[in-house]
Amino acid sequence: MATTSPAASESGENGTTTTSTEPDDKDGSHPKHVNWDISTEASTTANGRYFEFLTGMQEDLRARIPLYADDWKRPKSFITVLNATFFAFVVQLIPALIFAELLDKNTEGNLATAEVLLSAGIIGVIYALLSGQPLVLLGITGPVAILLGKSYGLAGQYDADYFTFFWWLCIWTAILHILTAVFGLVNFVWQITPFSTQIFEFFIAMSFIFESIRDLVRDIHLVEEQSEERSAAYASLVIGILTFYICWTLHFAETWVHFSRQLRTFLTSYNMMIAVIIMTGLSYLPGVAQDSNGEHGIHRVRIHRIPWDWQPTTEQGAEARPWLTNPLDGIDAKGIFGALFPAFMLYLLFFIDHNISSILTQEPKFNLTKPPAYHWDFFVLGLTIIPCGLMGLPPGSGLIPQAPLHTRALCTRAHKRIDGVQREIVTHCEEQRWSALIQAMLMFVALSLIRVISWIPVGCLDGVFLYLGVGAMHGNEIWERISLMFMYKKKRPPIPVVAKTSSWRVVQCYTAVQVGLSLITFGIAQFATWGKKRNLSAH
Repeated sequence: MATTSPAASESGENGTTTTSTEPDDKDGSHPKHVNWDISTEASTTANGRYFEFLTGMQEDLRARIPLYADDWKRPKSFITVLNATFFAFVVQLIPALIFAELLDKNTEGNLATAEVLLSAGIIGVIYALLSGQPLVLLGITGPVAILLGKSYGLAGQYDADYFTFFWWLCIWTAILHILTAVFGLVNFVWQITPFSTQIFEFFIAMSFIFESIRDLVRDIHLVEEQSEERSAAYASLVIGILTFYICWTLHFAETWVHFSRQLRTFLTSYNMMIAVIIMTGLSYLPGVAQDSNGEHGIHRVRIHRIPWDWQPTTEQGAEARPWLTNPLDGIDAKGIFGALFPAFMLYLLFFIDHNISSILTQEPKFNLTKPPAYHWDFFVLGLTIIPCGLMGLPPGSGLIPQAPLHTRALCTRAHKRIDGVQREIVTHCEEQRWSALIQAMLMFVALSLIRVISWIPVGCLDGVFLYLGVGAMHGNEIWERISLMFMYKKKRPPIPVVAKTSSWRVVQCYTAVQVGLSLITFGIAQFATWGKKRNLSAH
């Protein structure tokens, strides 16, 4: 994906340009491993190796356990790992706040910002410590926020207490994950071809763009009588547009001819954080905040209690719930087994989302030297869902595009011209656990600074969300082929999809099918409804 990265230049620890192709230290402090190509894994596991009890997990553990100590050794470039850590934290925090707003609305304040950040911290720490491939980042995604919102309505159909229903939803999902890993069904991931992953990436990009634009303009159209609220909606729209502009401009800071390489790399790496800080400050200017004695102001991140008292979120005046849920309180057998339906939906979503995220994180272009561990990692993912169910926290899976961006941020790169096009070549990647672990722990720091988070305008988050969508679209192969279709034949670059295709009509038809399937998936995700609106007073 063509988005930002703290290691965006080919700089080493001292910031100098390097074209080294030796990924391991010469002094032997890091063991030498062969470059791992996931196509090797595909060819050896996709040949009917299903329903083999524990075989896949045992092979993963045999491959990764000898490397576990090496994952904690001092990295070759400490600065690269440090930059990647803070970059991963920023690119996970901002979308998490956006999805927290969505969950807050869909669950009537029962799952909100505090629960999302706490969940990201807990599951992130567990995964960084126990997983085979720790480069994958876990967090809450948009589809998960939508699905959990739908489950809130479904709980009402069974007259069940939501958090008891949620407890069973998570436990069923965890069991499905564990059984899938134990019996080797993760091998089905190799039936996911580039055809499918490109559609999924295109769908994610479309969803980000659509949802951000929708949220930026929705209040302008819905509010018709109260001019103060309409003014606040327009102010939020302007804030969102300017946030996107700053992010996109700084995205290309490395190509500037002004300023030092270090400054340009910093601007590119932390463009989202810079944009959020600038626009949050500007949002408090008189005439922008649209705040009249605390009323009719621009919409900011909703925090139910400031400072947060480390207790579950509840609406004002509502009875506080305990952190640990009694699985038999407020639910009958029909509700317990009824939770299997959303659990299976969540399981399918995680199976696709997490494994595609894992595949993209370990693409051959990153030149990783340590093997993957798909079976064991999916088992660990199932374990992370259990504390979420026990505590009433939204579960998470591998993030797209954040997880592959995290890997890219850990890479030292050079640039080479291939087929007439400037390409990025990875010469070394810091394969370790520190960056994933620390960025997850920083979520707990964010919880202690929740007052600061409450200052951020929602329009600002929508602008960042739009940037992530446009950035993901910018690097998507389907979008690249769509762009090529509008070029004159003589102007198309001699890349493989152009030079090695006997008929351009075949490329057009192939792309049209992918776009059509992406639109169908997008329509189902955005507009399909099930369940009913719940009445909080009933529980």
